[in-house]
Amino acid sequence: MPDPYFKILSQIISPIDFMPTKRPRVYQRAENLPANLKTEEACPNIFTGQKFFDQRPQDYALVVKMLAEGSTIKQICKTCKVSPHTIAIVKSREGDTLKESKKHLRSLIGTATHLAVEKLITKLQDDEIPNGVLPIATGILIDKHRQYEGEPTQTIEVKKSLSLDEIRAELANLKDEKVVDAEVSDVES
Repeated sequence: MPDPYFKILSQIISPIDFMPTKRPRVYQRAENLPANLKTEEACPNIFTGQKFFDQRPQDYALVVKMLAEGSTIKQICKTCKVSPHTIAIVKSREGDTLKESKKHLRSLIGTATHLAVEKLITKLQDDEIPNGVLPIATGILIDKHRQYEGEPTQTIEVKKSLSLDEIRAELANLKDEKVVDAEVSDVES
């Protein structure tokens, strides 16, 4: 029998636990092995954005401005030539400034919405809106009005079907309930 076939055959026939020594098998797992690195080597640096602010204050201000305007991280990275990590640090550091600018932006959006609704009303009165656009504009306005009023913009309907046995059981429960005798009188208002 050739040698490669003998190796394959011996692997199939011999038990998996077979070892040439009598010592017990030791299983190595990640949790019982010592660490290869020291804590100082493995822990990441903690960035504060101070170096970025000191070396490039104009770019720092531009990052804050673009964050306040709602620019994407990709746009900010490309424009200011910074990493997404730097943007995340600036965003967390300038949180209060960004909150104030968002309030201002929200008020501007409210003004723009008011002007757009007035223009829509004018175009509706002058019959300048095509019939295909009117349902879409109306639906958007209704949704935004509901959102502004704090009402839900979506309604999820859940239908439950009952079997005849479930209905009979419910009716039997109603019959078994105690009846309260009460006197009824009409009250005039």
